[in-house]
Amino acid sequence: MAENAAVVIKGATIVSMDAEMGTVVGDVLIRDGSISAVGSVDEATTRDAERVDARGMILIPGLVDCHRHVWQLPLRSVTANWSLMDYVIGIRTTAADAYRPEDLYIAQLAGALDALSCGVTTVADYSHNILSPAHGAAALRGLSESGIRAWWGAGFNVPPGSADRYGSNADRAARLVDLAAAAADHPLITMGICPEEFGIARPVDVPDQYEFARSNGLRIMHHVNSTAGGHEVGNHLGPRGLLGPDVLLVHMNFSTDEEWETVAASGASVVFTPETELQMGMGMSSTEKVRSAGMAPTIGTDIVSNNNGDMFFAARLALQVERALANEARIASGEMFSGTTVAAGDALAWITVNGARACGLEATVGRIAVGMAADLVLLDGTDISMSGWTGADAAGHVVLQGHPGVVDSVMVGGTWRKRSGRLTHDLEQVRGLVTDTAQYLRQSIDDAGGFLNAQSFEAIANQLAIIEGE
Repeated sequence: MAENAAVVIKGATIVSMDAEMGTVVGDVLIRDGSISAVGSVDEATTRDAERVDARGMILIPGLVDCHRHVWQLPLRSVTANWSLMDYVIGIRTTAADAYRPEDLYIAQLAGALDALSCGVTTVADYSHNILSPAHGAAALRGLSESGIRAWWGAGFNVPPGSADRYGSNADRAARLVDLAAAAADHPLITMGICPEEFGIARPVDVPDQYEFARSNGLRIMHHVNSTAGGHEVGNHLGPRGLLGPDVLLVHMNFSTDEEWETVAASGASVVFTPETELQMGMGMSSTEKVRSAGMAPTIGTDIVSNNNGDMFFAARLALQVERALANEARIASGEMFSGTTVAAGDALAWITVNGARACGLEATVGRIAVGMAADLVLLDGTDISMSGWTGADAAGHVVLQGHPGVVDSVMVGGTWRKRSGRLTHDLEQVRGLVTDTAQYLRQSIDDAGGFLNAQSFEAIANQLAIIEGE
């Protein structure tokens, strides 16, 4: 099928996530990369279209992963038993510095293909390992070749203890302007900026990075409040007036009520990554905190160096954590209760419409409605793992029963990226390059003394000492 050819998807259960449309059984017509009809489609207008028999299938908007470090794919499962401290030392300090541009290229390509296979059509890619201009060009190339839609956050970050290949933050900023111009040539990619984390950066530099992003029209994503003593919102971002609707804050688990009020008043968004947060000591992913502040929860998968990219599971985990927290309070009160405090179907919004809004893409993706981009996922409702469902609460069914194994087909901008259970990208060369890169990185890291080597511990200690001394 040619890119952006007309397609009519017939007879699906359409979980539109659109307030007016709701859930219907019907058809969707796609032309020129956009949705041109939903529900009932005039047969006379579809004679030129590819016809997809979707009876027994569930059609949902493409999933939006609001936080993923795509570059870490060649390090899959390395951090399976690590804490946050181990991660900062082993990945951000040791492994990051070992990447060559060609490693970043294949990591971005394969990482994005992995996301597509799981039903993710839009990823907020926190790309905080852009070590040089060559690395930036390689990362952009890999992401673009995958065919995913991305809000791509290029980082100011430098691995602690390593030489800045740009020379200075000023030089880096100048080259990031060039990179943003290059990204503008890729219609599915919107570039953003990831400022350095306050915990391992000079605090004076971070406001300048916010200003750089805004002066160049680039949205911002930023790790904050992920450690018990951090409170970057209350200590830095709020007092300096840096927050705004163009900011996505990542983690935020250790936040005071005052900080939540500050973030809500600014119009910023927040994303939780429940698997890594629960494992690594970053606190509980409380979507109730977000909702109570009047904001919309969003979810990300974070790092495949730890867990896989299954957004259904990430949403399900966040949902059940929230229910468990609420149930503890209900049990403690002696209340005899019925039902749950959060509906399962609500969690589908966290990984579709809410995520689109947080990425600044709410007018383009996140809903199945006329005029929206044709970013769509077909789930095989006939699979044995989905069987027994009779049609009630389709959104809840998707959240609680969905998984990458039932992602039959994925479309981005009207082009199939996965069809009948298989990615359309030629994977033979990709697999070989991923293996080569993973082996190269592991050998380089072993030669340096391993992921958690003494030199990396010392680099972090020295960085913290410099910051504390200022």
